[in-house]
Amino acid sequence: MTDPYLYGAGEGDHLAACPAVASVAVPYAEQVALMGDLLAGLSPAQWDAPIARHGTVRDLVGHLAANDGAVAFVMGLPGASGDHRRWREQAGSLVERLSVAGEVLLGVEVGLAGVRPARAPLRQALIQRTFETWTHADDIRAATGRPPVPPHDGHVRLAAGFGLALLPRALKGPRRDVRVTVVLTGPGGGTWTVPLSRAPGRVAALVSADAVDFCRLVAGRRPPDAFTCAVEGDPGLARALIHAAATLGCD
Repeated sequence: MTDPYLYGAGEGDHLAACPAVASVAVPYAEQVALMGDLLAGLSPAQWDAPIARHGTVRDLVGHLAANDGAVAFVMGLPGASGDHRRWREQAGSLVERLSVAGEVLLGVEVGLAGVRPARAPLRQALIQRTFETWTHADDIRAATGRPPVPPHDGHVRLAAGFGLALLPRALKGPRRDVRVTVVLTGPGGGTWTVPLSRAPGRVAALVSADAVDFCRLVAGRRPPDAFTCAVEGDPGLARALIHAAATLGCD
């Protein structure tokens, strides 16, 4: 699904002509469209529904606009207020700029959102924007009595890979020259082997879990002590990784 609200004439053609850009811009556009439709269906009272961490639905949209705006600023675009129409226009401008600039822009380093300061290529930041938009859409659904909506399988895989790439930096304690294999099951799942140092050795642990549950853990929406997984190998290392993953959210 792509939303015509997010594209001007010819922009979709530009994205289709550049698969590397489309691989991150289209998922972001799709999640923005879903969030936009959700916000458009809220009643005036629901805009003031309380949400943990952010106050109200209205405040959360302002938070999302600010995090998107940090990426927009790097791309030379003006920021947006918390008004959902302006937020959505900002998202459309982001996609438009990417469609024109092409693949070269994806390598520009930008700051990631979240409590842990980190910088990464714009490609990773766009994956984070996709991930955060889905997470906050589910926050709004929960606050307004709507059921959660799992993201598209491909979006799950992008979000999982994004979180796993950040794990080594988030892990506390001395670096260990080992690797951890993470097997995520269900839609969007896959197998990743994560090196915990620059000189990785043997695989010290294998962690298996549901892919969507893992994404919710990374988003800070699953308490690590209640996260369901199967572990082989070093249980202490697996536990440390799960707790580290729970600190990677964008809030």
